Amino acid sequence: MSEKLLLRREIFKNILPWFYKRKRDLPWRRNPTPYSVWISEIMLQQTAVKAVVPYYLRWMKRFPSLSSLARSRERDILTLWEGLGYYSRARSVLKASRIIQKKYKGRIPDEYSTLSSLPGIGPYTASAILSIAYGEPCPVIDANVKRVIQRFLGFRSRDRKGEKSIRGFLEQVIPVKEPGSFNEALMELGQTVCLVESPLCHHCPLKKGCVCLRKNLQQVIPGRREKLVIKKKTTLLIFLHRKKIFLMPKEKGLFKGLWLIPGLPRNGNGSRGIESYIRREMGEAFSLSTRLPEQVHHYTKYQERLYPLVYYIKKPKQNPSGRWIPLKNQRRYPLPSVYRRILNDLCAFLDLYHGRK
Repeated sequence: MSEKLLLRREIFKNILPWFYKRKRDLPWRRNPTPYSVWISEIMLQQTAVKAVVPYYLRWMKRFPSLSSLARSRERDILTLWEGLGYYSRARSVLKASRIIQKKYKGRIPDEYSTLSSLPGIGPYTASAILSIAYGEPCPVIDANVKRVIQRFLGFRSRDRKGEKSIRGFLEQVIPVKEPGSFNEALMELGQTVCLVESPLCHHCPLKKGCVCLRKNLQQVIPGRREKLVIKKKTTLLIFLHRKKIFLMPKEKGLFKGLWLIPGLPRNGNGSRGIESYIRREMGEAFSLSTRLPEQVHHYTKYQERLYPLVYYIKKPKQNPSGRWIPLKNQRRYPLPSVYRRILNDLCAFLDLYHGRK
């Protein structure tokens, strides 16, 4: 082993004392079982720690064990997941739990190849479960860990070769004892100290060997990737009839398993296009009640501005594309979080309207 690698190993020993002293009190750290690690890591993908905490607590109260999860309905899962986004994660968790319950008698596998073959469990999640819950020395590499290692090594490459080098380095420095705490420490370091902008370098336990700090390259490495944002504008049509609302189930695609409010692209057709659509889909007798506040929905590469209009339908004709749902029961149906905000605005308007009558 080279003298340089030995020195780096010594430096990395500092990260565990730092972690034990400064780590945040997060609910999934209190009793890290394979099940709790799995659920928390899936929730934490693409989502900030602070936002995940209440979702995790609600989830564990509703589904305290893998068997209780495996017995649940997809609608229950999606309703509980509502607001976290990336709903395919929730559907994959349900599918994987049923496979584990049936094929592995409810025990989450402790082999990498078996774990990573389950729906929604990739290299990152499999390594997290194995290291944190089972004590296996498997590096966990997320965006935070990548940034820490890239800066420590002064490494600019972001292609597959670069990622392979990062994994190779971590495999050399990860300790056999307490590998889970080591992985959590690196993630914690990236989340709280080695920040994307204005990193707190002088609080870092790895500062002694950090190439970026020595060469003042923190704002250069790892560099930024420009995100493509596609902007859309949609008119949402909220149809009401006798204290019921019309919602449409999404059976495939991005929002599969969720319920949506009908909508039309704002392409310049104006009120004539909307009225034509309503007559075709809902019936002739209708009236515009109100306009609700605009909302902006960010998802994947889209920024969608939503313009909600509320219409009363007097004599709705049969429409197989959706269902009339009692407004008081709408929370039983999972919706994208922005649609939930719109329905909250609707209920507030109706309460105010009926209060004035």
